[in-house]
Amino acid sequence: MKLVHSRAFGTALLALAVPSVQDGGPAAWRPADEKAIQIVRRTLDAVERGWALAAYDRATRVRTAINLRGTSPVVGITANLVVDRSARRLRLDAAGDVGPLTLTGDPQRLLLYVPSLAQFARRSGGLGVGDWLGADLTEEMAAIRSRLDAGYPLLVYRGREEIDGRPVEVVSDTPEPGATATYWIDATSFLPRRIVVSGAGRGEMQVDLAYGSGPRPVRADVVSHGDRELRLVLTPSYDGTGRVSRLRTVATPAAGGSLTTDLSFDWSPDTGVGFFAFRPPDGAVEVPFQQLATGVLLSAAGKLGAILQILSGSA
Repeated sequence: MKLVHSRAFGTALLALAVPSVQDGGPAAWRPADEKAIQIVRRTLDAVERGWALAAYDRATRVRTAINLRGTSPVVGITANLVVDRSARRLRLDAAGDVGPLTLTGDPQRLLLYVPSLAQFARRSGGLGVGDWLGADLTEEMAAIRSRLDAGYPLLVYRGREEIDGRPVEVVSDTPEPGATATYWIDATSFLPRRIVVSGAGRGEMQVDLAYGSGPRPVRADVVSHGDRELRLVLTPSYDGTGRVSRLRTVATPAAGGSLTTDLSFDWSPDTGVGFFAFRPPDGAVEVPFQQLATGVLLSAAGKLGAILQILSGSA
């Protein structure tokens, strides 16, 4: 189902918003369903225009402030993540129940600094972030349209239904063997209203999108069914360009407890000279990267076990 590399709420949901439209597939011999393809073409147009994808592409840098907190049991994390898409690099500064630490990375190198230990570590090879940091959503949407034009046999039109009294067109896709993705597309705006993904041994996930007076979602309700049920509610706010400025997510498992994350986005951050070329302070000792990274992960696992309990439904 992976369609694009996501960068905020609008683009994060894009990975589910329209069918994957991959090359080939087990049903490549089947003739294309022209009605289904036409609906998906109009959905692509509506999403690209209504969700302001070009505005995300114009942003070469973004700062994300993260505030995560959980109840039953109590847990908290704060962090700042700054991404420079033009140079394909990032910097993460974290505190709270993970950290404090600083992580910088690009496709060539990675640096981790832990102040409490006065230690740092370097690794060549980076994070493998080059492709997704440089992704262009508009170009990827154009590539999907090109594959649709060539005839995509995995889309099937399932008829018309209603959601909240509004007519929707139903289209299904088979993104991989044993998995089915079904889309309920608003018959007037051609924006996605519901997506259900099931099969391939992963249970079922349903996403319901609510819209206000405009074309961008004001709420998304996500329910994951499987061994443990998890409900996720996302409520975004947008700036004047149509990009997400703030996003709250609340995760609630069936077993109780909750995890709330508030994100705020600055799409033109002033990072200053040398921000991404972080250097550990004098006195910090360099150690093997694997040694420091393993220590951080073990420490985080102990502190963040509460989060894992909430997400798994065992809290």
